[in-house]
Amino acid sequence: HGDFLVHPVKVTNTPSDIGVVDYVIVAVKQYQLSGAVSSIPPLIGQKTTVVPLLNGIDAHEHIIEVVGPRPVVGGYCSLVSMIEAPGIIRHETQLHKLELGELDGTKTERVENLVQAWKSCGVEAIHADDIFVAIWTKFLFISAFGGVSSLCRVTLGEIIEAPQTRELLVQAMEEVRQLAHKQGIALAADIVQSTMSFVEGVEPSATSSMQRDVAAGRPFELEAFSGTIVRLARQHGVQTPVHDAIYGLLLPALRRALG
Repeated sequence: HGDFLVHPVKVTNTPSDIGVVDYVIVAVKQYQLSGAVSSIPPLIGQKTTVVPLLNGIDAHEHIIEVVGPRPVVGGYCSLVSMIEAPGIIRHETQLHKLELGELDGTKTERVENLVQAWKSCGVEAIHADDIFVAIWTKFLFISAFGGVSSLCRVTLGEIIEAPQTRELLVQAMEEVRQLAHKQGIALAADIVQSTMSFVEGVEPSATSSMQRDVAAGRPFELEAFSGTIVRLARQHGVQTPVHDAIYGLLLPALRRALG
């Protein structure tokens, strides 16, 4: 739960100094993905597995463009954490869940071995039957919460206590549910209701990472969240008024942060 100190075997900004490894965990912000992926080919061998743990829904596609499809599996993580200082990560709340799975839905030893490794560390790790359902289930929540919280600048508890704002959160989730259906992702029929039930159990003081980035004037994952939703919605003819508004209202702040 964050109460530990790690003594890494090797830390470097140059992956070629390390050489081929068994697993590459890609855990950067979506807007940092291009630079990160371009540096990992020296780590890839015949048996290397690449695991993306990002917030968006298409990180695996960008990674495959660089390293090819064989090494890449799907994954996502759920936790509330932030960089407090260089080398110090604050893990807030008891949420620490990972789901991993092959992109074609098969069960493999390479995924199971990593799941068991994480379980041995006390992490709730799951070998997913359908990793895309898992990724989109998380995406439905974080895209809505990230956008609404970034505009409201308040905690999750305050958002759901205000009836009109709570309804905006629900509508944003519903837009993603409809879009997932068009994409052929078999989300549960009650996914919005079950997600709101989950929200009720989250610490009321929770804020989103995107919200914190916006407040600090840093680049943030607008394109990975509402930007992706808006673009896919246009392709499928799905109406997404809440995410349209989130995207339009936050885009100037993103442009300023990116310089």
